Amino acid sequence: MRDDTRGRVPFSLLGVLLLVSSLTLAPTLVPDPAPTETTVERVVDRTAAATQTAMRGGVATAGRRAASNPVLTTANTSVGRALNESQPFRDALRLRIYLRVRDRLAQVSATSDSVTATATLPSVETTAEYREAIERVTVASAGPNGTRLRATVENVTVTVRRDARVVTRRHVSPTVVVESPVLLLHQQVQRYDRRVNNGLAKPGLSQRLTARLYPIAWARGGAQFGGAPIDNVVANRHVSLATNGALLGVQRSTFGRSDPDGRRTLTDATAVVGIEDVVGGSRDTEFAQSLLAETSYHPPEQSISTAPPPGSHPQPNESMRVAVNGTADDAFRAVAAPDALDATLADAYTVQTRLVANGYRIGGGRPSRPTRPGENWTLLTERRTSDATVVDDATARPDVPRDWHELDSFGRVVAVEHTRVAVWENGSDETTTESARTERRRVSVALVGRHEDDTPAPDRRIRTAHEQDGSPVDGPNLADIEPRAERELLDRAGGRDAVAERAAVGRLRTNTIHVTGEHPNELRTWVYRDLRDLREEVRETNVTVERGAVGSFDANPAGQLRDRLAERRATLVDAPTRYDSTAQKARVAARIAYLDAVTDRLAAGERHHAGASERVGRVLANRTGGSLADLRRSLTARETRIPRSRPAPVSPAGPVTTRVDTGPQYLTLGRVNESAHPSLEGSETPLVARNVNLFTVPYDNAAAAVTDEGTGQVDRVRLLTAAATLRAANVTRNTSNETLARQRTTLRRRVERANAYVLEQMATTVHEETSAGPQRSREIVETATARWNGTGVRGRALANGSAAERVARVTAERRGLSLVERDWLWIRLDGATEDALSRPIARPRTPVVNQTATAVRRISRAQTRQLLADAGREQTERLVEKRLGTKTLPAGLPILPSFVPGAYWAITMNVWWVTVEGEYARFAVTANRGTPATPSASTTYVRDGDPVRLDVDGDGTREGLGTSDRLSFRAEAGIVVVVPPRLRGVGDKDGVAVETSAGWPDAGAPGE
Repeated sequence: MRDDTRGRVPFSLLGVLLLVSSLTLAPTLVPDPAPTETTVERVVDRTAAATQTAMRGGVATAGRRAASNPVLTTANTSVGRALNESQPFRDALRLRIYLRVRDRLAQVSATSDSVTATATLPSVETTAEYREAIERVTVASAGPNGTRLRATVENVTVTVRRDARVVTRRHVSPTVVVESPVLLLHQQVQRYDRRVNNGLAKPGLSQRLTARLYPIAWARGGAQFGGAPIDNVVANRHVSLATNGALLGVQRSTFGRSDPDGRRTLTDATAVVGIEDVVGGSRDTEFAQSLLAETSYHPPEQSISTAPPPGSHPQPNESMRVAVNGTADDAFRAVAAPDALDATLADAYTVQTRLVANGYRIGGGRPSRPTRPGENWTLLTERRTSDATVVDDATARPDVPRDWHELDSFGRVVAVEHTRVAVWENGSDETTTESARTERRRVSVALVGRHEDDTPAPDRRIRTAHEQDGSPVDGPNLADIEPRAERELLDRAGGRDAVAERAAVGRLRTNTIHVTGEHPNELRTWVYRDLRDLREEVRETNVTVERGAVGSFDANPAGQLRDRLAERRATLVDAPTRYDSTAQKARVAARIAYLDAVTDRLAAGERHHAGASERVGRVLANRTGGSLADLRRSLTARETRIPRSRPAPVSPAGPVTTRVDTGPQYLTLGRVNESAHPSLEGSETPLVARNVNLFTVPYDNAAAAVTDEGTGQVDRVRLLTAAATLRAANVTRNTSNETLARQRTTLRRRVERANAYVLEQMATTVHEETSAGPQRSREIVETATARWNGTGVRGRALANGSAAERVARVTAERRGLSLVERDWLWIRLDGATEDALSRPIARPRTPVVNQTATAVRRISRAQTRQLLADAGREQTERLVEKRLGTKTLPAGLPILPSFVPGAYWAITMNVWWVTVEGEYARFAVTANRGTPATPSASTTYVRDGDPVRLDVDGDGTREGLGTSDRLSFRAEAGIVVVVPPRLRGVGDKDGVAVETSAGWPDAGAPGE
């Protein structure tokens, strides 16, 4: 079979034929392949990944652009109206991200096996579409310190095509996190904006400004009080310096760093202000010590300062003691006056007395009705009589009422003849019948007494009440009360038998009469001396308060003194559980009456202080718009500390440090222009200030409205102030000035007239209290006050109380007065002087004083300028020590402890209310956002007031989004300065109560 080859096809040929056939049939038998699921997913994934990359770059770029041109106020355009007014910056950032990502997506595509995928966002042209675009984007801070930006764009459309045919569409919402501190910077700048505009109730510029002004005001005010010729305690140059320092402090607390150029300029400005203060006559550099400490810079010119050592001036939180002081004298004057003291002593020696009686029948009785005379007689009337006759003595057994005690008693047996007479009628006839009977009664009568209820002394037993020798000042105690009462109640009633007879028939009068015992001769002097010692002890009673709290009316010393006195009352009264004598009770009664008088006056002072607080609040509101509540907040804000630089926040790429760059770097009160500050266009005023001194020289109605409200004398000045002004005019060296000479002469005449009136009242008092006649009394007063031989110094002595003490001493020497008489004369003279000083004749009118003060101020300043112009540097220190007129001008508001008319005050306070407004032409904060690829990259947030524009619809024209508002601020500070009660006081003496800088109240560029 193997050899048979017929009909056989070689297998090799068959294989070739089959291979050729399969190749020929393949194109016609296999269909077109469809895109597989794997291919679509592949291109979609690739496109999504490319979208992430494109979005990352778009978000980073949009963040930088949004920071460099932040939208803070929306524009009235189609795109501006799409931004939410409550968050325009975030909406503008979201819109920028949308547009940037949309543009970058145009370059995104992916292809696989003829399948192409693209990512798109719709174009926007209308307000509604802009809003929809914004809503697609969400942004948030990311990272532990908020140094990164997380952004999500919703519903990015991924379209898959094969050739021109859409295979499928997908929607993705990519989220990226990029190294961009744009939101952190925005939040920080917004926080800074809030802080520089926060009021005194919240941390920020107002509190820091207050903290910087307080040491300036207290140091300069203390130096002025100590004698330094300072005319302006708080000037606008200090306000400018403190404001810029406070702004740097807020920057440091907000950003961790402050503008380095601003710090350097602050150092230079501090040196300039220090020099101005020295040249202006200040001996104080406390402000420089507090402000230069942070820069470790001390200008060489500071060596010419004559500042006292640190801590030599009082501080706001320094405790001060306020004592009862003159209130003790005023109360003593009322209680120790002869009539008043005698009445108090008499009450202690007064006893209420009365008669009490009781009796009972021991025999006999009362008669029965008279018998009828016969039939048909009718009783018309009946008359009864009782006639009593003492027939014997008896042992007394009286019933003494509760709370009364028996002084004396006696008993009697009384025969009472009772008679009854009856009248009868029978037709027209009348007749009488009678019956009689004798009753024997034992009657007990007691003379009882109890101590006077009107005395303030506690009602306690007196151990030696009715003993003749039990009193420490001799005298009979109450031993003479019984005979005095017997004379009044028994003898005047006819004697004991007559009283017993009246008691037996019920006709004894038992009304109460007051019987006053005989006073020991030495009682009044003894009690007066005791009261004098008590007065001195009460005078020294004090409370501790902070100076600032008193000046801001947050503390009421009079009320605290009243409470303190109440705590010590039992000790001061010194009442025993049982009196040793009536004199001791009288002593306690006088002490209680005195303490009551002091308490009443302190209570009145407490009410007056509260009223003064309300009046100061009204003055503050009317003049500055501030309030006492804000003044108290300022007092608390003074303790705001200068912040330290805090560590920079750390991002995954490393620390994110910030740098603040402001233009101008130092906000001045004058106008600046673009030649000095390129950030400006034209000229503008970056900072304006208003500085109000509430109680200043010249003397206006502010202080009078507080201290003299209700007296009708708000147009008059206290003699002490007028005398001090006259003294200032006298020490002003330019005596050739005609205006000053004329004003000084007028004021001297007014002060002379006031002095004469007060001296006349003192002479009248000497005459009333001594045996000296009217003329002799005047001579004594004139001799005593001759040591004050000038009108001004004499007026001051009369007003401050030293003249009254001197007159009392001289009178005592001339008239041979005892210590008690001299003390009482001084008390009376002091009261007479206070009363005289409250009269209009003793208070010169305000315009007369003001005109002189104005002339003194003007001439003194001219003298100072001339002296300094002629002096070399080495002479400056000596010149500022010269006594110039303004140095002695008084200022400030005296606060009285008791507020009795004319009383000496406890402290002098004054208030400065400072308001500043400012605007940065350019405020920029730069944060490095370095990455491993771009370590030097940074983001700068700029607020410069420029309009923000953006081409949002791709037509080549940039539409307005809004404006990048300038950073502006307003801050207030209230400073209260308190000094001891010396005549000079504290306050501005340059004649300018309201100091405003150029451009007030509009800071920034003109027309803004």
